[in-house]
Amino acid sequence: MELPSAVRSALASSTVFRLSFLFGAVIVLPRLGAVGLWDPWETHYAEVGRQMLARADLVHPYWQSAWFFSKPPVVAWLSAFGLFVSGAQPWGRPGEGPLPDGVEWFVRLPFALLVLFAGAMLAETVARSSTRRAGLLVALVWWTMPLVDFLARQVMTDGPFVSCFILALCFASHAERSKRPRDWAASFTFVGLGVLSKGLIGLLPALVLFGGWLVLDGRDVKARLAEVPKWTSLFAVAPPAAWLLAMARFEGRDEEGKTFIERFFVYDHLDRFTSGVHTTTPGGTFAYFLDQGAFAIFPWVLFVPLALVVLSTRGLAGGRWRLAVTWASALAVTFTLFTMSATRFHHYVMPMLPPLAVLIGLALDACWDDVRPPAPALAAGLVLFAVTVKDLAQRPRHWLDLFTYNHDRPYPTELVSRPLLEGAPGWLTLGATLAGASLALVVIGGMAALGASGERLLRGTAMMGVGLALFLSWVHWPQLGRHWTQRDLLARYHSERRPAEPLCAFLMNWKGETFYSRNEVTQVGARDPRGEVAHLVSSHPRAWFLVEQHRVEVLRSVLPAGARLRVIDSQQTNKFVLALVER
Repeated sequence: MELPSAVRSALASSTVFRLSFLFGAVIVLPRLGAVGLWDPWETHYAEVGRQMLARADLVHPYWQSAWFFSKPPVVAWLSAFGLFVSGAQPWGRPGEGPLPDGVEWFVRLPFALLVLFAGAMLAETVARSSTRRAGLLVALVWWTMPLVDFLARQVMTDGPFVSCFILALCFASHAERSKRPRDWAASFTFVGLGVLSKGLIGLLPALVLFGGWLVLDGRDVKARLAEVPKWTSLFAVAPPAAWLLAMARFEGRDEEGKTFIERFFVYDHLDRFTSGVHTTTPGGTFAYFLDQGAFAIFPWVLFVPLALVVLSTRGLAGGRWRLAVTWASALAVTFTLFTMSATRFHHYVMPMLPPLAVLIGLALDACWDDVRPPAPALAAGLVLFAVTVKDLAQRPRHWLDLFTYNHDRPYPTELVSRPLLEGAPGWLTLGATLAGASLALVVIGGMAALGASGERLLRGTAMMGVGLALFLSWVHWPQLGRHWTQRDLLARYHSERRPAEPLCAFLMNWKGETFYSRNEVTQVGARDPRGEVAHLVSSHPRAWFLVEQHRVEVLRSVLPAGARLRVIDSQQTNKFVLALVER
């Protein structure tokens, strides 16, 4: 079915930037605030931003009862902006009562818009250096990668960092062609913002550019460097240097007694890279990110071998060749660096996705008009695709684990074992649908490898990718989010509590209880839970408790004589319980 002529005309006249931005917005923005902030990362960073507003201090991050030195300030600044604009948190005052409805939409929106802008710039840059079709294909691949859609709507450091990584390289590409100092200034500005988003790893774009120039220009790399106005590099150095210097001179200590230098540079940079810090997946081989990358870019893993073959044999030239080498360098640098790191999380694969999107998009564009794409590459891609879909169909949790902490948390298996839509046949589950669609794609791919046009395979993959992206973003993400947030439990506490009744978190520190209570929760630790609970209960006729479901009986066992525990809400999540203790 062809599109109406007016629609086709509008699409043809729109820029690649605009089309990519709108396509991404359709996937990312709907239901952005459908669920509360996820524990522990979203609520942690949002609370640091809230504390910045409450304390009227945008320089020194603060958490609970101590300074917070683990992360640079951009993620807290973006969170603080959303909280302030929504009216949820005033400047210079602690605020009162529950956070307003819809605050999650405002907190997440700056992160989503930054990723949308970066994705649109990525597609536009490819279109300028290659073809309009290549740019649109990159947009298609990028916005249908599951991890991109997940992290675009999460309050985490990785979305801003990868966005700055993309924008720094895109503006550098524009600067190489335009020779305009302002483009170099923009590129270096995003390098500096990348440092303020994730730490010294934000300097990666400079390393990628230099590596690409070494490959492309060889001995002429000095001449290439000379073309960069020296003053523009100040935009990369000055903003992070100002914040780092202010923090280095700061005398405060974090909750573990560490100074900023001890925590930020030694613990969270040196130790994280060399000895491993606070990871749920220590060790591993070079294949670690190959596994996570396959889940993160599905279904486009099908075309990874094709991208490698096309880029090495199809004779790309001019701007297309420079573009391919630059992003291939980005892939090599990020994969090597994060694989060497002793600290590993699944979402560390995210910086490798922009290079993969560009390389796959260029390869698809090069093969678009071919009657027969390279059969060995397609065959290898079909094997990778089949292995990946088998794992995903058996364990859809692989997608969730890409961006969450503690992979042992209970998973709501009913979300993948029940029919996708109400009234649908019982066999129409996520795993069965994924397996069926993949089988059809494998058949089409086999036909393409045997000599049929590869365009049908691309169209089938695109349909699968778009459908999967919409489902994961609009349906699956909100369904899962209900079990990773404490928003509704805290809302019930605020609606049913009486004046001066305390809220306590029993043997847990999942961050959401702190954010949604405006840091008014009392933490009951493991040192003396019986004594702390007895003090709380004896001081108040009624006390509210947030507790993990498997620890309800532990809480009951430490109550003083005469105290009664009543579970108020155990249905909102499969992780937490809201309970009321009365005496």
